[in-house]
Parts: sequence; structure tokens; C-alpha cells
Amino acid sequence: MKGIRVSVKMVFKNPFFFEKEYKRSISKRLYELGIKRFTFSDLVCRRKKVIEEGFYAIDEARFDFTTIYFEGVYDAINKIAQEGIGFKFGRVLDIFVDVKRIEFFNECYLLSPVLVLDEEGRSVDFVENPVLYNKLMRDKIIKRYIDVFGKLPKNDSFIIIFRNTPAKIVEDEKIYIKSKCELYGSKELIYLANCIGIGDKNEEGFGMISEELYFYK
Repeated sequence: MKGIRVSVKMVFKNPFFFEKEYKRSISKRLYELGIKRFTFSDLVCRRKKVIEEGFYAIDEARFDFTTIYFEGVYDAINKIAQEGIGFKFGRVLDIFVDVKRIEFFNECYLLSPVLVLDEEGRSVDFVENPVLYNKLMRDKIIKRYIDVFGKLPKNDSFIIIFRNTPAKIVEDEKIYIKSKCELYGSKELIYLANCIGIGDKNEEGFGMISEELYFYK
């Protein structure tokens, strides 16, 4: 298994408006290009103006996505640069991409909030129930491993520890967490998490982890 991380930089001559649900457009585009297993970061702007319906990106913005290498992935990445990404209020065409291989890491930051759901689709709060939270997260990454490789990992241990008090976002009765964290257990499962994220709804832009926190400093 080899993971890759793709940085997608968008350059704007004029402010570009992103609706609140912009992640749906990114997810749709990646699926259209044949990328099946992935996650991606929040969109980070060099400068932005927030309004009730979304925000205006000024000068430059960037998001990164991670996936597992497959034949044809570089053709898909080239299409992003050549054809752009369509959003609700327009298409971004001035795009530059950078690709690098993902090396194993277990100390990380969440670049998009992590969401963990129980079997009935209810959010689990790590602070209130860390044991259940970890059990569900472990079960989910094992399921993804089976989906990718068709077998169980040799070592099925997987634990997450948040090193800071997690920043909690509550929206539509769902609990999302962003924080610095550490992963312990199976290297196979941790590396899979490096490549496609942790928790639920990874392909919708949740649960991306990274060794680095900042795009712009």
C-alpha cells in the first residue's frame, strides 16, 4: 500500500464565493475522476471574508486530499489542474497541484473535523465516552482495511489519544472534533488512516490527519 497526498492550490484574480456546503462539490469531483477512497482537508484561504451563506476566498486558497495510489491516479490529478473544480456559483480554473508520498506517522493534527457515529447514526462524544469512541473508530478502520485488502490485518489494535482538550463543533445534532492527536496500535491500520482518514464520512471531507497543521504561516 502506498498513499499519496495532493495539495490543490487555487489562485483568484477576484474574490471567489464558496457556499457552506462546498465540500460536496469537492467530494463529487474526486468521485467523478475515479478516486474511490480518500479524505480531504478543510479549505484554507490566505485571506477570506465570511458571510452568513459561506465565505469569499481572496487571493489564494488550498485544500489537500489523501488517497491510496492506484493506476490512473495521476491522470485524475492532472484533470483537476487542467479542468478545474466546479462549485455552486462558478468553476475554479486557476489551479496548481503538488503530489507527495505519505510516509508513516502517528503524531498528527486533524485538518478536517472527525465524526464518529454509532450503529444508529448518532454522534459519539470522545470526552463523554472515550471507550466507546475508540471502539467504534477501531471497528471502522478495520472495516476499511477489509474493504481495501479483502482480509483482516495481522494486528487489529487501534487507539486514538487527543493530546489537547479537543475543540468540539456541534452542528445538526452531530459532534465534530478537531485537535492534535496520537495513534497507537497496528502500523498497517495507522498507515491506512494516514491515507484515507479516521472516523466516518471520510469521502465527504472529514477525518483527514496530517503531520503538519498549517498551510499558511
